[in-house]
Amino acid sequence: MSATCPQCSAPDQSVAVPHALAPTAQPPLDEAARAQLVPPPAPQPGRLRLNGGTITFYALTGVLTLLAVLSLFGNHDADLDGAEPAYVAGYLIGPFLFPLLFLLIAVVLHAVSRKGQHRRLAETLPAQQALWQRHHFVWQSAWLCRRCRVAFFPAAALRPDVAASPPIPLDQFPLWVVTASDRTYGFPTPPVAPN
Repeated sequence: MSATCPQCSAPDQSVAVPHALAPTAQPPLDEAARAQLVPPPAPQPGRLRLNGGTITFYALTGVLTLLAVLSLFGNHDADLDGAEPAYVAGYLIGPFLFPLLFLLIAVVLHAVSRKGQHRRLAETLPAQQALWQRHHFVWQSAWLCRRCRVAFFPAAALRPDVAASPPIPLDQFPLWVVTASDRTYGFPTPPVAPN
C-alpha cells in the first residue's frame, strides 16, 4: 500500500511510520526524527511508595534503637550493684522494647499499604492498557514522507469515515497520535495509577 503525502502530493517517498523506524529501513532516519516517531510507551505498573505513617514508625524505630544502643555504653555499676539477674536483664533489654514495638507497627502498616496500592494498580492497569492499544493502533496507521519530513494519516487509515490529515511536523507527531486516538475513538482517558 502507498499513501500520497498531503504536502508534496507524491507517494514515492511515503512510508508507514513503523517501517520507517525498522532497523533495515533505507535510507535510515536520523536520530532526531527517530526520537519524534517512536511508538507510544506501554503502560508500566506504578511504583509502590511508603506511606507517611510507615516512614514515621521506621524513623522512630531507628532513633529509639540508637538511643538504646547508646544507653548500653553508660556507667551502670551504681544501678546494677546487687540486683537480681531478672532486673539486670530487664534493665539492659528494656530500652529495646519500644523500638521493637514501633518496628512491628511499621511492618504491619507497610504490608497494609502495599496491599492497597497493589489493588489500586490492578484496577487501573486494564484501562491504561486499552488506552495504550488505541494510541499504538493510531501510531501504526501514520505515514512519513521522507522528502518533506512530515507525518500524516491517509484517508480512512484510522476509520473509513475519517478524512486524511494535513501534514504534521515531526515535533508535533506524538501529540497528534494522542489527539487523533481520543477524537477518532472517543474514549475517555482512564484513571492514572498512583505513583
